[in-house]
Amino acid sequence: MPLLLLFALYLDLSPNIGPDSVQTRLLQPELYAALINRKELDSHIRFLSDSALQGRETGSAGGSAATSYIAERFLEYGLRPLGTGNPRRHNTTFSQEFACPTGQRGRNVVGWIPASTQSDEYIVVSAHYDHLGTISGIFYPGADSNASGVSALLSLVRVFGTLDKEGYRAERNIIFVAYDAKEFSMTGARVFALSLGIPANQIVLNLNLDLLGTSLEPPGAALDYVLILGAGTVPSHIVRSLNNNNFYFNLGLDLDYSFYNSPGFADIYFTMTEQSILAQMGVPSLLISSGLNDHTYKPSDTADIINLPVLEKRVRWLFFTLWDLAYR
Repeated sequence: MPLLLLFALYLDLSPNIGPDSVQTRLLQPELYAALINRKELDSHIRFLSDSALQGRETGSAGGSAATSYIAERFLEYGLRPLGTGNPRRHNTTFSQEFACPTGQRGRNVVGWIPASTQSDEYIVVSAHYDHLGTISGIFYPGADSNASGVSALLSLVRVFGTLDKEGYRAERNIIFVAYDAKEFSMTGARVFALSLGIPANQIVLNLNLDLLGTSLEPPGAALDYVLILGAGTVPSHIVRSLNNNNFYFNLGLDLDYSFYNSPGFADIYFTMTEQSILAQMGVPSLLISSGLNDHTYKPSDTADIINLPVLEKRVRWLFFTLWDLAYR
């Protein structure tokens, strides 16, 4: 090794060696994964599932409150607005407004982090935020369905926004979208797909988060599990990333690709969730979930059924995978 380089190492003069350098910190994404914590996840879930939001039905006052909450977090965490759905247009708002076929007014919340260069590749991370509302005077909180997925989305937004603010720019563009009107034929997801100002073949992955917060229906003995649907239709390097990051960062999640060894039910469930809309356009798409349970679509779907330590672990795993795909 040349003497000058040895001297620089000894004096810690090299900008690429210091403990706070870009290179060092990007090679240690666990420093940023630690920003994902169960207290913040719980805070998002409890706000969205509180009775004040009336179950977040599309077009309701509670639904509008949820829209505002998510848009405020997008702005706070550093996303750029993408309300038109078209990165090539001038966007001034996160809100993408639309009308459901049944007349309800819905609003997707869409933001993005541009890549470090003029990349024509995109990753889409999505979760729906609407729920059933109040039916015949009975309140449906929707904590797991799907405040849990939105909470995970917001935590990911905060971490990637932090990376971007600190000058660590991704190699691929990342779009984050909180869908409205899942309960009205997935209208929000359909509007988003139709409004995209980029070709579908430039989206390298859609990662959709739905029902992510419980450990009530494990496919095996482990409660630290996650269900992954659609893996057979995405490039193999994406599945390798899911597996490798779980192993390398010692998360110990039971990654289940079989959906309880029921391929037929897996296909049906996949078509009932939003990633199926982009998948129909040829976009590699995955559904990440903890599965249906006895509380799904019931008034008992409250924040108390959420397994926060496991949810925290799942979201950190998602971060590692997205970091791998977006930054490397």
